[in-house]
Amino acid sequence: MKKYCRLLFLLVNVFIIHSVFAQSDSTKHVHKFSVKGYIKLMNQASFADDPTNLLTNNLLHNRLNFSYRPDEHFKFRLEIRNRIYYGELVKLYPNFSSLVSNTNETFNLTENWVNQNSVLFQSNIDRASAEYSYGKWDIVLGRQRINWGMNTVWTPNDIFNTFNYFDFDYEERPGTDAARIQYEINPSSSVEIAVSPGKTSYQNIGAMMYHFNKWDYDFQAFSGNYKNDFTAGAGWAGNIKDAGFKGEVSYFTPYKNYSDSASVAASLSLDYAFKNGVYVLVSGLYNSLGKDSSIDIVKLSTQSLSAKNIFPFKYTVFTQVSYSFTPILRASLGGMFSPAGNSFIILPSVTYSIADNWALDLIAQSFFSEQGNSYRPLGNSIYLRIKCGF
Repeated sequence: MKKYCRLLFLLVNVFIIHSVFAQSDSTKHVHKFSVKGYIKLMNQASFADDPTNLLTNNLLHNRLNFSYRPDEHFKFRLEIRNRIYYGELVKLYPNFSSLVSNTNETFNLTENWVNQNSVLFQSNIDRASAEYSYGKWDIVLGRQRINWGMNTVWTPNDIFNTFNYFDFDYEERPGTDAARIQYEINPSSSVEIAVSPGKTSYQNIGAMMYHFNKWDYDFQAFSGNYKNDFTAGAGWAGNIKDAGFKGEVSYFTPYKNYSDSASVAASLSLDYAFKNGVYVLVSGLYNSLGKDSSIDIVKLSTQSLSAKNIFPFKYTVFTQVSYSFTPILRASLGGMFSPAGNSFIILPSVTYSIADNWALDLIAQSFFSEQGNSYRPLGNSIYLRIKCGF
């Protein structure tokens, strides 16, 4: 499989070079082919309770997004992530490459060019799809993002490719190998069917969703198969006066021993933008499979989560306050709290827009838990990131 993966990346690079030169030589098809992407450099410093005892990690991250539209009905996408991790955390975790890989992918389109000592150079094709649109029909085949979630922090309805809120450097969010068909019944309602084959028959996911609008609210309801479980759920998004109000709930029960192992994941959120520019978000999560377990800061911030077990804790509350001091300077302070071990997480961030397509971010994640009669840090990470888009 490895040699086929190398051959695929070689063909992709040839396609890129040919397309770029073809685009520069002729203006006839410029509007049909586009190339976008970014380059990011992020430095990470982590420590437990002693800031002088640091573990460092660095990430050079490049993304290339290609799209081609031969006509008004077809669209082809190819998007590639190239990441070079280097530092002490890579060396500390022997399976670091698996921690930063997407487990939703049925076919292995990831290549670890270098994976030894304290360096990991990994490439991954996380979007590769063909889309056909005609009238009220829309069909997508291939690696894609099937976004069924409506909430911001936790999305139990997102059964195909649940994202990890702590993995903030992955703005595009994970994709999955699937086929999706959508039919627009009328301007306010539609039906969607999606199927994602797993590596084994026990990992297959398939479901049907119905979208509709009522009372100025967007509603959705779905049912289907989630690996070894029957699943069903619903969600909504609307407003209570001027405040946004969203919610999702999903139910899972195994086809065997269903009476003993049913589980529920549900989330609610309220958000409000004040006239003075302050934005407030409050969200809550109930996960019946949550446990009172300790947190591994590296695994929590990189691991792929599942819709069935969307977060380690049974009850969690999230709050965030954001404010733009100027059009180019924005700051936010977020926090999570769970009664499990009286655990809480502090999430501050500052974003400064240096220029068009240039941004500088300072982000922190601090994890605490009650041990004995006092709170003790489980881990702290500080990230400094610069991003250039093109």
